[in-house]
Amino acid sequence: MTAALQAISRRAARSDRPALAAWIFLAPLLAVLLGLAAYPLVDGVWISFTSRGVGRPGEFVGLANFAALFDDPIYHTALLNSAMLTFGAVATKLVLGLAAATLLMQPFPMRNLIRALAFLPWAVPGLVAALGWRWLLDDQSGAINAWILALGLLDEPVDWLSDPFFGMISIGLATVWQGLPFFIMMFLGGMMTIPPELHEAAAIDGASSWERFRHVTLPSIADVVAITVMLSTIWTFNSFNTVYVLTGGGPADRTQILPTLAYQYGLQRSELGQGASVIVSVLPFFIGLIMLLTRRMLRDKGVR
Repeated sequence: MTAALQAISRRAARSDRPALAAWIFLAPLLAVLLGLAAYPLVDGVWISFTSRGVGRPGEFVGLANFAALFDDPIYHTALLNSAMLTFGAVATKLVLGLAAATLLMQPFPMRNLIRALAFLPWAVPGLVAALGWRWLLDDQSGAINAWILALGLLDEPVDWLSDPFFGMISIGLATVWQGLPFFIMMFLGGMMTIPPELHEAAAIDGASSWERFRHVTLPSIADVVAITVMLSTIWTFNSFNTVYVLTGGGPADRTQILPTLAYQYGLQRSELGQGASVIVSVLPFFIGLIMLLTRRMLRDKGVR
């Protein structure tokens, strides 16, 4: 009996070795994630429940910051602008990215060069890209207004950055320009993994180009699309550089988004607790989005 128990113990110890080795190798990564992601997140959530400011510790105020926030009309404007910018820009990048990736899969002269040029905006730092668009869209001396006037399309320059409507259009245009290469790159990589035999079989069955795209290409890259949309939604929501450089949230806070409003509350007004509450107020949405897409991908893989 003792010998049998010892044998079982040895087998259990051997079976635990791979798991122990995995945890040992994962320990540095977990430490980095806890230090660089988990701790700042938890600390930010805690700050949103306090009256902390720059140079003062503050005290616990419960939901007072959120109550003040939801009564603030500027917060409502920033929330609406963030939602419209995120949804509009991500949807535009999704449609254009799928179309561009499909075209770049076709054989044509200098295809590799065109692909490299299509990825170029992704390599430009966000601040540099925003400054470039600021120069192009300047109300008085911008290149785009100069071209419009030179071609005779309009008789007077467009207030791209000082008009609330055109200001949001300009922010969306700059955001799409910089983020579109990421969609093209991800979709192109996903399409390259599709076996050609699937398209050939569909063509033999009489499927049109649209039907092959709909029934072969899209299902094959569904996980890639989900991951790309999730990441782009988070990045587009946090388009601080673009908004801050182009309009600064003006005029009269009409182009504010939540990250710029958090900056205004937290650093310009020295109300760190109020600034943190701006971002924490939408944190449940992003947690839900990540969980939803993750569960969908795991379900498609047969993991429960």
